[in-house]
Amino acid sequence: MAAQTPQRGRNRSGSHDPNGALLRAAYAADSAGVIAALEDGADVSAGDSVTGLTALHIAVGTDNLPLARILIEDWNAPFCPDGKGRWPSVIAAECRVNDALADYVVEAESQFLGNG
Repeated sequence: MAAQTPQRGRNRSGSHDPNGALLRAAYAADSAGVIAALEDGADVSAGDSVTGLTALHIAVGTDNLPLARILIEDWNAPFCPDGKGRWPSVIAAECRVNDALADYVVEAESQFLGNG
């Protein structure tokens, strides 16, 4: 029997886990799920306990400009390094995302850091 996917906002043990729901939705490119998790109390800066990737890192790494814009513009996602010290702009370069996303992330990160 296949394992069942936890309900949105719940972890495998059934306890409330909006941060886990946020990261799962980001990996699935589910913008509505990301917004629902944030509205449910998820921390926009929550990072994966193993990788340190935030929803913003995931959106950038999966070349998802619409989700990155939602996180930055609507939810004020902070720019910070992941567990390996990579900032979203570095993720963009490593993952060779489209130019529109790369330019957007570099500019937004620069503004966040007070360089723009």
